[in-house]
Amino acid sequence: MNFLQNYFQKRTNNMIAHQDFELAEQFVNIDFSFGYNQDGSTKDGKTVGKDLFHLEGIFLDLTDRTLSHPKVPYAHEDRGGKFGDLVKEFGFGNRKVIWQPSDLFDLDSYMDAYWFPEQLEMHHKAFNEMLDAKRLYCERSISFLDYFFKRLDVYQACEMPTFIKYYRGVDIEKYKDKIRKITNDFPHLNEKGDQI
Repeated sequence: MNFLQNYFQKRTNNMIAHQDFELAEQFVNIDFSFGYNQDGSTKDGKTVGKDLFHLEGIFLDLTDRTLSHPKVPYAHEDRGGKFGDLVKEFGFGNRKVIWQPSDLFDLDSYMDAYWFPEQLEMHHKAFNEMLDAKRLYCERSISFLDYFFKRLDVYQACEMPTFIKYYRGVDIEKYKDKIRKITNDFPHLNEKGDQI
């Protein structure tokens, strides 16, 4: 029985990893027209920055296996497709993220929220590394992907329980390489608007 349970857990984990790849592909193909007003002029940097944090937050939220990242509001729609109903019946859902900024997103609350599993505090050095990574990301000194990869490395090294459970059977290095390949050409901007 334990063998079957492990088999299905690993299979589910690999399906979730593939959903992360799909999220990354969707993210890099976002329609950035939200950065412009209806008359074609550019929105102010503060508004665009808030919208980017929101969209990046969706990715960071949905890819956090510890479920500690702050929940970020987002819209979704039915994916449809030939096997849509079958996928729903197996309990995997068949929803697709709509990558559009929302007025429901509160940037200040998001930045002030606690982003980590409480068990991480037992690992003082790693906890401080994640606090630094969060600060650097919020300052736009590093990209959301830099933060994402740091989180993966720290949670794996500290063996966060839900992280280990939901990555069991997933080759983490191949997973990271695939995310890097998908996002390779995505431009990351710092607080000055310079590419990083």
